[in-house]
Amino acid sequence: MAKTAYINVRVDEAVKLESEGILNELGINTSTAIDLFLKQIILKDGIPFDIRLPNLSYETKLKEIAKTVNINFPYPNWLKRISILYAKNQIDLEVAIYAAKKQLNNL
Repeated sequence: MAKTAYINVRVDEAVKLESEGILNELGINTSTAIDLFLKQIILKDGIPFDIRLPNLSYETKLKEIAKTVNINFPYPNWLKRISILYAKNQIDLEVAIYAAKKQLNNL
């Protein structure tokens, strides 16, 4: 199928740059990623992931880790990913703090 339609969107520059870096590692460009997203909407007959208000326990745990390792808002995505694991009880606080400190040392 020929691609002939255009979508123009404005996004936060930091979001654009970070997402492009990840997509680059995956070997796809932003246009292809958006095309995949739209195809998933069709396949799932809706947004292909849950959209919910933030879980208070997640927010609390995110702030707890951030405070412990001295990271201020806005929080980096890697810290959010660590906090999700902690909020889901997949890792404990000590592991979350260790991972956050290790990530900080790699910056």
